[in-house]
Amino acid sequence: MSFLSGSVRASRLALAALVSLSLGGCATLPPRGQVVMRDVSFPLRDFRMPSGLRVVVERDARAPVVAVVAVVGAGGSSDPGGKEGLAHLVEHLAFRARPANGPSVQARLNASGAGHSNASTSLDYTAYEELAPKESLGALVKLEGERLSSPLSNVSPEVFAVEREVVRNELRQRNETGYVGQVFSWVHAASFPAGDPYARPVVGSHESLSALTLTDAHRFARAHYRPDNVTLVISGDVDLAEVEATLVQNLPPAWVGTGAPLALDTRMPAKRPEPVSAPVSKTMPVYAAAVPSPELYLSWVLPRSFDEASALHDFVGVSLDSNLWEAVRSDGDIAGISTGLVPGTRASLLIVRVHLSRGDHPERSAEKVLDQVHKTWTGEIEASGVLGQEFSFQSLRRQVVTNMVLESERLLARTRSRALLTHFTTDVRSYTRSQMALMGLGGSKVTDFAYQYLQRDRAHAILVRPGESGTPTALPTLAKLPGGEPAVEGGERVTPSMLAATTAPVQVLKLENGMEVLLVPRPGLPVVRVGAAMGGGTAHGVKPGVADLAKWGSFRESHFEGRPSDWGLHESSSTALDHVRVDMAGTAGNVGNMLAMLAEDLSSTRTSEAAVRYWREQVQPWREAVDTRPEVLAHRNLMQALYGTHPYATEATGAQMAKVSWSEAQEWLEDVYRPGNTTVVVAGEFEVKDMEPMVRKYLGDWSRGKPQPVAVPPAPALPAASAKVNTLFTARPGATQGQVQLACRLPTATPELEARYALMAELLEVEAYERTRAGTGASYGFGAEPWIGRGGAAHLLLGGSLDAQRMSEGVASLRETLAAFAKEVSEKDLAHARARLLARQGVSFISTDAWVEALLEARVRGFPVESVAQRPTHLQAVTADALKQEFAGCLQRLVVSVTGDEQPSRAALQAVSVP
Repeated sequence: MSFLSGSVRASRLALAALVSLSLGGCATLPPRGQVVMRDVSFPLRDFRMPSGLRVVVERDARAPVVAVVAVVGAGGSSDPGGKEGLAHLVEHLAFRARPANGPSVQARLNASGAGHSNASTSLDYTAYEELAPKESLGALVKLEGERLSSPLSNVSPEVFAVEREVVRNELRQRNETGYVGQVFSWVHAASFPAGDPYARPVVGSHESLSALTLTDAHRFARAHYRPDNVTLVISGDVDLAEVEATLVQNLPPAWVGTGAPLALDTRMPAKRPEPVSAPVSKTMPVYAAAVPSPELYLSWVLPRSFDEASALHDFVGVSLDSNLWEAVRSDGDIAGISTGLVPGTRASLLIVRVHLSRGDHPERSAEKVLDQVHKTWTGEIEASGVLGQEFSFQSLRRQVVTNMVLESERLLARTRSRALLTHFTTDVRSYTRSQMALMGLGGSKVTDFAYQYLQRDRAHAILVRPGESGTPTALPTLAKLPGGEPAVEGGERVTPSMLAATTAPVQVLKLENGMEVLLVPRPGLPVVRVGAAMGGGTAHGVKPGVADLAKWGSFRESHFEGRPSDWGLHESSSTALDHVRVDMAGTAGNVGNMLAMLAEDLSSTRTSEAAVRYWREQVQPWREAVDTRPEVLAHRNLMQALYGTHPYATEATGAQMAKVSWSEAQEWLEDVYRPGNTTVVVAGEFEVKDMEPMVRKYLGDWSRGKPQPVAVPPAPALPAASAKVNTLFTARPGATQGQVQLACRLPTATPELEARYALMAELLEVEAYERTRAGTGASYGFGAEPWIGRGGAAHLLLGGSLDAQRMSEGVASLRETLAAFAKEVSEKDLAHARARLLARQGVSFISTDAWVEALLEARVRGFPVESVAQRPTHLQAVTADALKQEFAGCLQRLVVSVTGDEQPSRAALQAVSVP
């Protein structure tokens, strides 16, 4: 039986207006304003099941990877009154479901080969997503079908109670959004009218979470988790001729259905409703949350998302990102600004987040930002002003187009966008149409939109000061959930695509000026990314703070080769303890422009007295305020405990930066910004024979200083072994959670040992998840990772937050985990951890940025280029005995840091200080 409605389609990136061009080594670079790339299309099939389920399958064979995204048309706005947070809690519980009384969905995901899995709840939808090797497609479709058809299968009252506590901990701390959980709730309440579903907190409140019951969750799931309310999109290396059989064989029969495809009702009205906004408060509401310094939030209610007209949102966001930084210069209390958009089917919310140094005059700071918002869209009567506005618009247009292309390279991001647009418009062509709408926007339309919706009198504002959000909640008596759920078969499976993910050819060039350049041709999409890493970083310099000040006050002195916005290119830079990064990304036809600008950027970077003076007047107060935050103090103390007198032990403070002169900062830049100290990676769609002449032409002409890298910090000696734990306490009075970190120094790293350390982190993170989150609900989660610096210095870090009332139990349990691995690492646990790491690595290398990141990381560490391709081999060579030995050494060099309220924190440290 066939459920295909219509014919096979070709989904195109909407770039017909762009010019195709092949650049050779001596070709003339594209002129300013010309974004150059070839046309791209992806064939797809559109299935409309008799049950009402919509499945869209897109073929993208760049890598043996598939992405699966399921959208359920119910989010926070679907929560019943007084039951806020229910949709989000059901999303959490869907991972705990046990169809047919078998293993949980989470356990099956781990065993399926999924290198990435996550979920999110927004205003109008809940989305589940996975990224996995192509061999896992059938298993993922089966798993997703069972989860969506029965999201609470065999979820017991005990599991419900534990997961509700997990959500409560999520509410208290920063989550994946980068915001403290409750801040979003306050912004929404200020922006939308009282009683409007969008004014309610998606994650809920402590009061509403306490009111939720398992019966509420079942009632919600029955009402919303229906096939006619779900859209499933699959993208990647899929055989379109065979995928129909995969769907029919693995989806629940009821979700396939019989008979003719079900005609769906429209999910959004044809006419866009005018968004409704709350009255602007005459006084600014003030809240307290776990923020490092005061934060000001400005918000505007905009028209709905998920249709062609919402393309305007992208232009507005890019424009504000580019222009609001002017407000930093006009207000000494503003330290940073960022923007974000919350999409909805009835309205959307634009949020501007303003980091303040002290928050002494938030009303004035808000006015400075609003002045800049107004200036961004103010028309000019003079001819020069009109021309300037048109130039700015075209620059924005190039940025938005490049955003679109770069998103398309990220398989999961593209799949997510297609799923959301298809679900709410019920039109599989909506993704392409939204891109066409972006391409066709004119400057006047964008300006009219801004004049209508971004007026000063429509802006809502709240202030969030440092403090604790919420008071301690009396915890229910929760017994630790028993383990021992049914075993999952195949969790140790390693597929061929996992092992082949890192085997692309890498061409190594050594230029006469000492620079190393790595070329990674990746055909498939017309995208190129260029990354440069220079040895040094904040640990390098004649005195503490010189690197921090140099990087903060640095700028590119000349722009003969143009600016990134001339071609819609993305540029970023960052500074770590041991290196400095500069990155560019854009369309493949503009790679010559990227190389020319990168060379000019690196060769002309400098600082000045004026830049240093500006930092001292405008930024230093904010930096010094951040330096006093408990989590910052705790991190400094932890690094000091791990590295002692080594350069990596010291991270500069604002006070130390204030003692650095501009000439010392300039000397640091001249020492670090040298071709002999630089490795460049170019990854994307190009021919090596065309790229090599361009590399030599643009990067080879840079000449400065010695052709050798800066001195590598010597590998520090390991601390003496001790049965006694080194404990650190940092006070955060009144905290309802404690920030917990367990760390230990590791032997000097090599590529082989890096694989061992990665497996240690994977084992610890999974076991910590079971002990502190899945088993007790005492935490939103813990993460573990090894850090390896230039010169081989290495340490292992396990970190997260625990409910203050369960701190002693949680910290003791984490140390017990480490001690258990020091006694035994089972072959089964090792095999599962290895498979998870290989799966994660396998799905990440579909994008060019993963190649740039991996190769630069290897070279900064001093590892050979081949170590990236050899990592699967190194992971497979690690033995359980070797891991047990490393865990035993870690236990003897253990440092435990707790940041929180004094009484529970000291009690927790006392519990682990006894050998």
